[in-house]
Amino acid sequence: MRKVALSLLAISALIFSSTPVSQAGLNAPVNLDNPRAVPIFGQQEPSQVNLMAGWSGFLYSPRIVFSAAHAHYRFDNNGDRILIAPKFITVGKPNSSTKDAEGRAKVIKTFVGDYKKSSTGWTLNDFIVLVLDKDLATVSPAKLMTAEIEAELVKARAEVAWHGYGEYRDRCDPGQKNPCPEDRNNPNKSPSELPRINKSNLAPKSDFPWLQGQGLIELANETLLTNLSGCPGDSGGGLTTTYKGEVLYVGQGISTGMNFYACGATNAPANEKHPREMGFISPVFKHLDLIKQAEDFVAQQVAVIKSSTSKPTTSINCVKGKLTKNVTGPNAKCPKGFKKK
Repeated sequence: MRKVALSLLAISALIFSSTPVSQAGLNAPVNLDNPRAVPIFGQQEPSQVNLMAGWSGFLYSPRIVFSAAHAHYRFDNNGDRILIAPKFITVGKPNSSTKDAEGRAKVIKTFVGDYKKSSTGWTLNDFIVLVLDKDLATVSPAKLMTAEIEAELVKARAEVAWHGYGEYRDRCDPGQKNPCPEDRNNPNKSPSELPRINKSNLAPKSDFPWLQGQGLIELANETLLTNLSGCPGDSGGGLTTTYKGEVLYVGQGISTGMNFYACGATNAPANEKHPREMGFISPVFKHLDLIKQAEDFVAQQVAVIKSSTSKPTTSINCVKGKLTKNVTGPNAKCPKGFKKK
């Protein structure tokens, strides 16, 4: 069991660091085709403006963003979940440059389910919903993959794509042996300013005959991936695919991955596929309850705003001796001791 936990190379190994995980991919090209790819920024002060994304997200609807739970939590030695998210979080506009702070929205509420660490070291149910303080863009709710569609896609080993703001250049210098350290302050190795596209394939569990016993049992409700090339630096980029002519949201990036190069962050070979390369995600249809909670919260939020702005206001003058006060509001009344003039 311990060997399984230690072999989780690129993605899960970095879950325990202060920097979330990337889905950008080595030498991945900039791609602005996904109108819902958003950069996410953490900050310790409300007025702070970061110009480098901490992780990524997928804009489900104008005020709701899907992302990775492991960007907000880690696990201690006892397997207990610990909040590590910055005190203040903002989200940039879809496909925006990380150096453009205009129009960013604040995260005011999060919904996370049974995100947990299993006995073999897998991190399961890696999904979180963020609610914003205002509309980030005018979009309809995204179409979501269902369990029935997932079965078809997995059987077909469908190609999936994700967009992220992570690292995309090799961490290792020529001749340097991987794994190589992160260097976000190096402009030649820092995360991407714009979203980049990375592709992978869904895969049935039968494609991984070495995955057996308790590890296989624990991944029964997760969706497996192969042909991985993600890199460290951000997390939560939306995994999408095309089904019958429509783009579907599948889940967030990669929850956990193992045995792939990851821009030199692991000890996996750089130019060949490892026989035990694998990744997995928590499919979106497992989290419809969280999405419903977020939608209800937004509905209440919008109703309150409409209520406060739709009531007609009146203005009256109130007098008390030689004192005169002007009172304005939906139900304007004179203060105690004053009379309406």
